[in-house]
Amino acid sequence: MPTSSQPLALKPITLLTLYCIIFLGSAGFFITIPAYVSLFLTDHSIAIAQNMPIEQRRTLFGTVMSAAPFISMFFTPLIARFADRFSRKSTMILCLIIAAIGFAMPIYAIVVGSIALLFAGNMINSLGSASQPIAQAILADNSRGKTKATLMSLVAVVMTAAMSFGPALGSKLSATYGTQAPFYACLVIAIVCLILLNLVRLPAQMSLNNENPLSFIAPLKRSQAGLLPCLAIVFICQFSWSLYFQNIAFIFPQKWNISVESSFYQYFMMAIGVVMISSLLLLPRIILARINVHTALRITTLFAAMGMVLLAITPTPNTHIAAMIFTAVMVAISFPFYITALSDRASEADQGWVMALSSAMVGLAWTLSGYLTSVFVNIDLILPTAIAAIGYLIAMILVPRKKATVTVAAY
Repeated sequence: MPTSSQPLALKPITLLTLYCIIFLGSAGFFITIPAYVSLFLTDHSIAIAQNMPIEQRRTLFGTVMSAAPFISMFFTPLIARFADRFSRKSTMILCLIIAAIGFAMPIYAIVVGSIALLFAGNMINSLGSASQPIAQAILADNSRGKTKATLMSLVAVVMTAAMSFGPALGSKLSATYGTQAPFYACLVIAIVCLILLNLVRLPAQMSLNNENPLSFIAPLKRSQAGLLPCLAIVFICQFSWSLYFQNIAFIFPQKWNISVESSFYQYFMMAIGVVMISSLLLLPRIILARINVHTALRITTLFAAMGMVLLAITPTPNTHIAAMIFTAVMVAISFPFYITALSDRASEADQGWVMALSSAMVGLAWTLSGYLTSVFVNIDLILPTAIAAIGYLIAMILVPRKKATVTVAAY
C-alpha cells in the first residue's frame, strides 16, 4: 500500500474504469427518472398503467423512486463487507451483472406492460449500485493525503455530473427514442464497465481471513477514534445541502414569482452543477497544499453555514445567485475533505465497508430531506435553509481534533 510519499498505485486505465463504475452508480438513478415520469405520470403511462387513476400512479411513482435508495442503503454496507472479506473485483463484477439485469428488465417490462417487472428491475438495479462505494474504496485504499483528497474530489465531480446532467440526458433520450432509451443507455454503460473491469488488474487488497463478513463489530474495533463523528458529518452535510437544494423549488415561485419551468430556474440549476464541478477540479489540492484536511473541513463547513445564512436572507434573485456561487463552492469542496477524513479512520481492510456506510448516509440524507423540506416550508419558507446553516455549524463542531494515524498494510 502507498504511504503519503509513495506514488499512486493505480494506472490511468484503472482510474477510468473505477470512475465509470462510480458514474454508473449515480447515473443509473438520475438518467432513468424522466423515463419513470413518462411511464407513470404522462399519457405514455397508459401503455403500462392504463387502468390506474392519476393519484394511484403518483403514489406508485413515489414508491418506486424511494424504495430503491432504501434498499441500497440497507444492503450496500453488507455487500461491501463481503467485498472487503473476499474480493472487491469479483464483487464489483457481480454487482455490474446485477445492474445490467436491473436495466434490462424495465426494457422488457415496457414491452409487455408489466408494472411488477418494472418495479423489480429498479430494485435489482439498486443492489447493483453497490459497485460504486467498492470502487471508491479502491481509490481510497491506494492513495494518501492530498492524492486521496484529489481522487475523492473527482468522485464528487463524477457524481455531481450524473446528478446535474443525468436527468437532462434521460429526458433527451426519452423524447427522441422512447421511454426504453434511458434504460438501454444505462445497460450499455454497465456492459462497458464490466468489460473494462475484466481488462484491468487491481492492486492487491488486504485479506481478512476467517472473519465473519456479517459482523460489523470487527471493522469498528479496527477503526480509529473519530470514525462515527466523521460518518455523522457525511450525513449532516448531505442532509443540509439537500434541504436547500430542494427548497429552491419553493423559494423561487413563492418569494420572487419565478416558476420552475422558467429559463432563469433552469440556468440557475445548471449553474450549481457547473460551479460545484469547477470548484472540485481546481480548489481541494490547492487548499491542502497550505492546510491539513481537518482544518480545511472546519473552514469549509463554517463558510457553508455562512453561505446558507446569506441564501436565507437574500432580497433579490441576483443577490441569491451571488450567495449560491459562494455556498456551492464551499459545499462542493467540503465533500473530499470529509470523505478523506472518514476514510483515514478506517483500516485499509475496511475501506469498502466505510465507503458503503458513507453512501448509505448520503442516501438516507436525501431521502429524509425530500420529505422534511415540504414539512418545514409549511412552517416558514426559509426554514429548510436556516436548518441547513445550523447543520453545517454542527458538522464543523464534530470535526475530530486528533489527526488519524496513517498506517501501511502488510500482506
